This record gives sequence, C-alpha cells and structure tokens, in this order.
Amino acid sequence: MSTNHRKFSPDFKAKVVLELLESGKTTNEIAIQYKILPKSVQVWRKQFFENASAIYEDSVSSKKYKDELKEKEEKIENLEKTLGRTVMERDWLQKKVGSLGLIDKLSLVEPELPLSITRQCQLLKLNRTTIYYEHAEKLLDQIILNRLDEIYTEFPYYGYRRMYHTLIQEGKDTNPKQILSYMKILGIKALYPVKKKNTSMPDATHEKYPYLLKGLKVTKPNQVWASDITYIRLNHGFVYLCAIIDLYTRSILSWRLSPIMDERLTINVLNDAIHKYGNPEIFNSDQGSQYTAQNFINILVNHKISISMDSKGRALDNIFIERFWKTIKYDNIYPSGYLTIKEAHDGIDAFMHQYNNHRLHSSLGYKPPLKFYSEYFEKAA
Repeated sequence: MSTNHRKFSPDFKAKVVLELLESGKTTNEIAIQYKILPKSVQVWRKQFFENASAIYEDSVSSKKYKDELKEKEEKIENLEKTLGRTVMERDWLQKKVGSLGLIDKLSLVEPELPLSITRQCQLLKLNRTTIYYEHAEKLLDQIILNRLDEIYTEFPYYGYRRMYHTLIQEGKDTNPKQILSYMKILGIKALYPVKKKNTSMPDATHEKYPYLLKGLKVTKPNQVWASDITYIRLNHGFVYLCAIIDLYTRSILSWRLSPIMDERLTINVLNDAIHKYGNPEIFNSDQGSQYTAQNFINILVNHKISISMDSKGRALDNIFIERFWKTIKYDNIYPSGYLTIKEAHDGIDAFMHQYNNHRLHSSLGYKPPLKFYSEYFEKAA
C-alpha cells in the first residue's frame, strides 16, 4: 500500500489508536483496515500514551485513567504474543500434517468435532468426497480385520471357509476371496492338530530347515527360543507385533511393533534378544518370509544357532508363543482398544513388564518368568 505524501489529522490518529485499544485487534489488522503502515500505528500509540495523561494531570481521575491505559496496552501486547505463537504453531502443524499419507490423514478426521468435516478436509488438504468413500471403506476393512483376528485367536484351526461363514452369519458383507486377502494381511493360516496330506508343491524359494523340537526335552533357559508375528488392532488401522519367547522360562526376551511385516522387524527383535541374553542353542519359527530371508538366516548361522522351522499348518509346533498371543490379546489388547501406535507401544510395554516380572506361572513354581530365568543362572554360577 502506498502512504507517500499522506497527512493525517490528530483526530484521525486518535480514532485509530482508540480503536486499537478498544477493539482487541492487532496492529497489523488496524493498519490494513485504515490502509496505513503498521509502524505509523505503533508510533501514534506510543505518542498517545506519552501525552494522554497531560490532559488530566491535575484531575482526580488521572491515576485511574493511566491504569486503564496501561491495562489495555498490556492486553494488546499479550494478544499479539498469543497470536504470534498460534501462527507459529499452526505453521508447524501444517508442515507435519503435509508429510502424512492418505490413510493417516483420514484417521485424523473426527465427525464428532464442532469443526465441520468440510473445514477439517480443508485443513488436512483432503478432497471431501475422498473422505466419505475412503473413510467408509477403510472402516469396513478395519471391522472385518479386527473380527478375523478375534476369531483366529479363539479358533486358530479355522480356515478361510469357516472364517467366511462365521462373518456371513454375523451379517458382515464379504466373500471368500476377500477373506483370503485379509488373512494374508494378518499373516495367519489355519493350524491343524495333525499333519495334512501334502497337496502342494514344495516352496523352492528358500532352504528347508527341519523341525528340531519333536521329542526334545527342554531343560534350561536359552536352550530353545521361539518367535512369531501377530496382528495388533488400532482404532484407525493396525500394526504387527513380533516377539521372542524362551521356551523353558516363558520369558518374553524381546519384542517390537511395526506397521510393516518384513525381515527388518524380525532382525531387530532377534538382534535385541541376542544382545540382552546371549545365544540360544535352537531358534524355532514358522516358514514365513520374515524368518526365511537370507539376512535373518545369516544372523543365526553367524551365531552358530541351530535353525528349526515348523511344519506348515502344525498347531503344536510353536504352541508356547501361540498361547502367549492369546494371553496378551485377551488380557491387554482387546480391553485397551489402543488408538495409536505410540499408545499401543506404551500399553504393551507395561504389559510385557508385568508379565515378565510379576505374573505368576504355575508351571514355574508360581514364579514370574524372568525371575525363574535369572535364578537358573544364579544357581549355576
């Protein structure tokens, strides 16, 4: 805006300053309103405060007037500071939100807020039509995934057909192909108490490892570790939980959450367990790609750990970790209803500590797992 050669009367200056004091507007807002420079407003305000008291120098109300002026000036300064902080926080938040993907942005939309969905979409830079379609579709997916997890935890021997018919009887809109796809996302397969006839071709993509636990008597800690991955439901999505259990003491030696089920998850959990507790003699897992990946196998080989893998579809091969999944889901995950990954991590961390250090096991002489673990080595020392 141009203010060259403009002259302002004392009345105009007084009007501007009085509105600044009374309206609660910022200096910039007043300057824009009257098409003047913010610096001019600041100068006039300063002059006003310096000279206003002279009019009532000898007046009884002089002190009261000065106090009111000072109070208004402090109020304006506080408002400007608050506004500046709010703008800074808003800019920071917008940068953070801008880095989120579509699913994460969708999860931030809350229909219950007084703020309209249209305005929420504008702030999140989302197409409003996307919200209604994507949100409804993701919500339906999440409901079915959560229910499949519950069914599998209760009935691990259910295949996709039984899963499908269970959901249909509950009134869910789905189909067998969709159930197979969901089970793949969850990383689950039906488990069988007896070996089924092999009706499929062997998987030639990785080296075959025998199941070493059949008939094996486990008599000490670090003799056998077992590991598995399970699905953890969240309010707006899910994550995967990987853990390693010591078969003799039932101790959970290491665990980690991840939004992606890949070899990095299993490698991080294995390295952490080895770092804390040394090497086991045998490491048992299923034949999932996260455990057959060459980078994962190399760690076991380099530490001279014998590799044991479950037969496909065998329910009893990794029974201890399967039992633990049922325990943590019924005792912690389902009742807690975690909203975010951080909330899930903090809650599961607290449960793991309680389970390892305080939960009594009848098979361990009513001692907590880690106490039973440490006592063995204390006696051996």
